[in-house]
Amino acid sequence: MANYIEEYCARIRRNGARGVAERPVAVDQNGTYNMTYVPFEHWNRNARLVLVSTTPGHTHVQLAAAVTEELLRAHSPGRTIQRENKRRVELGGRMVRPNLIRMLDHFRVPELIGQPHAAALWNDGFDSIQPLALLPYATTRRGLAFDGPLDELIDVPMLRNVFEREFLDRLAQCRADALYIGLGRTAWAGLRHAAGAGLLNQRQLLGMMPVPARAGSMVRYFLREIAAGDLSPNDPVRHRMAWLDAAHEEMEAGVQRARAGTAPSTQPDRLIA
Repeated sequence: MANYIEEYCARIRRNGARGVAERPVAVDQNGTYNMTYVPFEHWNRNARLVLVSTTPGHTHVQLAAAVTEELLRAHSPGRTIQRENKRRVELGGRMVRPNLIRMLDHFRVPELIGQPHAAALWNDGFDSIQPLALLPYATTRRGLAFDGPLDELIDVPMLRNVFEREFLDRLAQCRADALYIGLGRTAWAGLRHAAGAGLLNQRQLLGMMPVPARAGSMVRYFLREIAAGDLSPNDPVRHRMAWLDAAHEEMEAGVQRARAGTAPSTQPDRLIA
């Protein structure tokens, strides 16, 4: 299939959002991994901040179908459908977007690109950011959204080919002075991989924040809203405190470097363990 979005929209026109829920547009699959299409093509060529995730999750898939159906009913052109999927859907949803906004504001990241606050990044300031995924097709492993490490992604030819074509190759389209944040350890590893390959300059990497969709106390702990002593004895965040603390420190340092216009003295390597 040469043009996935045409088939995606055609199924929604015929049967509404359930048209792609019941029969997703297949991109590739094997016995373990499955990739289906969601709109991702829109590109903000002058974006100064790139927010990198791993792959669209189930909430993203559902929201994309609903937003696309709404836009098709309004007879919106294809370019508008693509842009609104990037703006309203990618890194969207009731849990993801609020947590992401809180984390960006916590580190005052929007100020680095001339925006007053993070909420503006999806409104008047949308052209200043570019959401980007290592695997922009909705990728699952045994039915669950792929959340494996970068090594696993690279070891699977089907996944590696998409990672190289739709992520690494696209970095050349970004501004040379764009800043990057990884959302989760796999996305951060993907950014460090790109820097190691010479596709990005190390000074462009601000750091890593946890996946904003995570429920529970992870984001609250990362943002210093609760302390270790406030966590219940069986809270899984207790096993993640070391890398969350390191990520917080790295983000603070990255933002300070960007504000001062200086390069990092050493390559961060402690956040992907």
